[in-house]
Amino acid sequence: MCYGLQVMKKILIIDDELDVVLYLKTVLEDHNYETRAAYDADSGMKAALEYMPDLIFLDIVMPKKSGISFYKELKEHRCLRDIPVAVISGVGNAYGLRGSTFRNLIPDSNITAPQGFFEKPLDIDALIKFLDGVLDHSKL
Repeated sequence: MCYGLQVMKKILIIDDELDVVLYLKTVLEDHNYETRAAYDADSGMKAALEYMPDLIFLDIVMPKKSGISFYKELKEHRCLRDIPVAVISGVGNAYGLRGSTFRNLIPDSNITAPQGFFEKPLDIDALIKFLDGVLDHSKL
């Protein structure tokens, strides 16, 4: 029996914490996702343009430029605006930050809220379930 070539879904992780990036890469690759990482918003934008991921995991608090600023720029970019984004951050509990409140931090009403919001430490089961819903594996 022969099987066709399986194309893995591509995920870009943008987070300045190396341990979070390594952990996510390991978990995602173990679940058959291809990954790439960027450690700040500027390199994240460059990576998104080169890699054209199927989904982006985005941290909020990063050096130089916040994840909120990156998200706004991403959603305004004609080639990148349709890429789903899931925010991963440690500030959710402390500030009551969720998808709807995150969305309120962006003044442009045409920009939608991220597709997902995950707090650190991560619930991997919930994260994989979310990915399986957003990135339909049956189309692989």
